[in-house]
Amino acid sequence: MEQLLRPTPERLLVCVGPNPSSADVIRATKRMATRLNAEWFAVYVKTPRMVQLPEADQNRAVQNLQLAENLGAQTFTLFSRNMGEKIGNFARRRKITQIIAGKPRHHRWQDIFFGSDVDELVRMSGEIDVYFITGEAGKSEGLPVRLKPRGIRFHDYGMGLLYSILATGLSFLVHPYLELNNLIMVYLVGVMVTAIHWGRGPAILNSVLSVLAFYFVFVPVRYSFTLVETQFLFTFAMMLLVALVISHLTIMIRRQAEAARLQERQTAAMHALSRELATTRGVENILQVAVKQLQEIFESQVVALLPEENGKLHSVADDLAEVFQKDLPKELSVAQWAFRTGQMAGWGTQTSPDSPFLYVPLQATKAVIGVLALRLKDPESELWLLPEQLRLGLLESLAKQVALALEVERLEKTALDANIAAET
Repeated sequence: MEQLLRPTPERLLVCVGPNPSSADVIRATKRMATRLNAEWFAVYVKTPRMVQLPEADQNRAVQNLQLAENLGAQTFTLFSRNMGEKIGNFARRRKITQIIAGKPRHHRWQDIFFGSDVDELVRMSGEIDVYFITGEAGKSEGLPVRLKPRGIRFHDYGMGLLYSILATGLSFLVHPYLELNNLIMVYLVGVMVTAIHWGRGPAILNSVLSVLAFYFVFVPVRYSFTLVETQFLFTFAMMLLVALVISHLTIMIRRQAEAARLQERQTAAMHALSRELATTRGVENILQVAVKQLQEIFESQVVALLPEENGKLHSVADDLAEVFQKDLPKELSVAQWAFRTGQMAGWGTQTSPDSPFLYVPLQATKAVIGVLALRLKDPESELWLLPEQLRLGLLESLAKQVALALEVERLEKTALDANIAAET
């Protein structure tokens, strides 16, 4: 009877997004969880529309999720085409009692054309209470890791131009055997291939050039931009529209495939490291296993640093002078700062961004117990240009696994020493 009368424990879920006001919603959820003594979760759902957001907005979503984790929430990144359905299903599995989200700030017409995530969330929540909070729209603080933006790659646009020329050449060869409208399909294939291999910008360039080339080479009067029949204006408009839609859909599918591939890679890497650490004993052995795995995953030179009794960091296995090669005192000071503050430092961060090393603190339950230093071979590679892979993906997850293994080893050694002292 007492168990029947006992109230159900509160479990809160906050929806995280790229809006600057999302930080206020997260802090409000933290206050509610503290007041109710409740467990709380933060969820960021990556939909196709989220994947297409500008890099600044995606960085802001990563920052908001990191803020929730720092405040004590259990954070999750989910992938789905339907945000409301995914959050509703997640909430029921986790036995959530309250869902908190920020009020939408977009225009009503966007809901008409693209659907309303708010309506879908309320519909899918079922018996769960849903609250919407208005946060203050302010400037977002910079990310702990500020990745260098990728510049314009003229090679990619050159390939878009090349595919347009190849499509024109192929159309010229088959022109005597096909009707004029059938040649459009050749250009559309060129647009699709450009979008798959070279991205949005080159695909848009290919779309525009394809329309102009088709107009100039094949439409009477040929080899001139003089328009004889106005009906071709509609053909040109439809050709450009279809080309842009095809490039947009192709890029969206490509990004979803990349996200799925990276997520699979992350899961496999975490399982491999967990399996190795589970059968390894001794601090040096654990760090050697971790360094080997991280070198293979990130294609980088990795060094593990642990504190001495006086608090200064030293390398566990490698010679520091050989690894750092130059500016040894400066690099050690950056690593010491990362160890002291528990924040990433070095390449691409707000602290010594020009350093060739990225310093990742090994954050245990109560304190930082060491630092991993990664020397990047190719900072422009796809893996390092994805902010989530730095903050919430492979690097941070694997560092936490290593820190946990070191902490377990330390606790086992402390318990063993205590038993030996008691027996003595």
